[in-house]
Parts: sequence; structure tokens; C-alpha cells
Amino acid sequence: MNFKAVNFKAMTHKAVFALALASVLLGVSAFAQMPAKPGAEIKKLDYFAGTWTLDATIEPGPWGGGGKLTSTSTNEWMPGEYFILGHRDSKMPAELGGDTASTVVMGYDSERHAYTSDEFNSQGLHIISKGTLTGDTWVWTGSRNFGDMEIQQKLTIKTVSPTKYSMKFETSIDGTTWMTFMDGTATKK
Repeated sequence: MNFKAVNFKAMTHKAVFALALASVLLGVSAFAQMPAKPGAEIKKLDYFAGTWTLDATIEPGPWGGGGKLTSTSTNEWMPGEYFILGHRDSKMPAELGGDTASTVVMGYDSERHAYTSDEFNSQGLHIISKGTLTGDTWVWTGSRNFGDMEIQQKLTIKTVSPTKYSMKFETSIDGTTWMTFMDGTATKK
């Protein structure tokens, strides 16, 4: 074995050690910056935990003749209690999409000071919404593209009691003039 080979091995071991040490220090630093437990804003999502049934009326409009929508949602905290994971089964008229299964993840983005909702459904849609809570009223907003047109969406949920809320889902082309798509009432079992 020559001197260059021994020196190279020593340098390699030192580099691996330095890289491992840096990784550990970065991991500890990131962990130290994480909140020790979920904050007060996140805990407000606890309202949605449990099993909810929704009965709503879809208004006639450019989307079709309207009709009834019913759904059952089962929502629970994920381990760590930073996110609520929900599973929803909905039934509505076939011309409006028919039966749909969805998975929803709700949380709170502390950097943007907004609630978040990501929904993935059996029709292949990923619906992203951000929410606010003022008093007893939640407002969730987002948008979807239909063809080449972006449609703004707004879901307003008003807390009636710990086990009941009213809701109204609206759409808009310009973000100013809103048209009611559906309204209804949800009850917690």
C-alpha cells in the first residue's frame, strides 16, 4: 500500500464523517424548529372530526337541472394531530357527476395564515382550497378550470351547533358576481 492510497482513504473517512455530522445537525435543527404540539389554529379543525351527513339542494343553472346531493364524511385526526383526513361518499344527479368518492386532507398553513384543503376524488379531480374562520363562519375558496374558463368557487359554512352546520357553495366567473350552486345542512352523528 502506498502513501497516496492511505491518505485518500483517510480523507474519504473524514469526508463521510463530516457529511454524516452535517446531516445530523441539520435534522436536529429542523426538528427543533417544529412546533412541539399543534397550535390553536389547527385545533379549530377539530369541529370537522367525526362522521357528518350532508343533505343539500343543487340549484338549476348552467350546470344542469339541479337536484339533491347527499353525502357522508368520516373525518379523523392523523397521528400528530396536524391534519384531518376525511373520506366522503356523495350521491347527486348523473348529469352533475353522479356518485363520487373523495379523500380530503385539511390542515393549517402557518406561513400563509390560512386553512388548507386538498381533495382527491374518483372523477380524477384534485381540488385545492384555502380557508378562513371568522367567528362561527368558515369560508373556503378555490378555482377550477372548465374547458378554457376558470371558475371561482366559494364554500361558506356557518356553525349552528357543535353537531350541525349550514353550507352554501357558490361559483363565479369574475370573482364578484356569485351564483349559488347548492345549499344544505350537515349533521354530525
